[in-house]
Amino acid sequence: MNPIAARLVPIALRVAAIALVVLAIAAGWFYVRELRAELAHAQDEAREAHETVGRRDATIADMQKKEREHAKALAQLEAKRAGIAASLAQSETDFEALKHENEALRAWADGALPDDVVRLYGRPAITGADEYLAMRARRALHAAGDGPAH
Repeated sequence: MNPIAARLVPIALRVAAIALVVLAIAAGWFYVRELRAELAHAQDEAREAHETVGRRDATIADMQKKEREHAKALAQLEAKRAGIAASLAQSETDFEALKHENEALRAWADGALPDDVVRLYGRPAITGADEYLAMRARRALHAAGDGPAH
């Protein structure tokens, strides 16, 4: 082998080794950069998932609160309905007792309704418990002999 070539071979090997090291460092740098990008993307997805879970939990809590409010309102309505039913049953019981006690009342109850009363049936229907209670509280009927109702 030529003495110049013999001197160049170790230099070439060193240059090749250095180039290989530089190439490995560059590849490692690009690999680390890609891993960091993937990590940032995964962290973004995790943050979005956490926010989504937070919103979902807030929605569930809101729906549970509304369900409790609706259950409370339903219980109140049921209590009103039960009160109205009890009041109606008591009124019917009282009326039946009066019918059995009083012959004149029994004859009146068995007779035809007066025209004014028939006309009252033409008014709009009561559409809720509150309207019924308000109507019951007014008791706008006139006593007998007070004259016409209009």
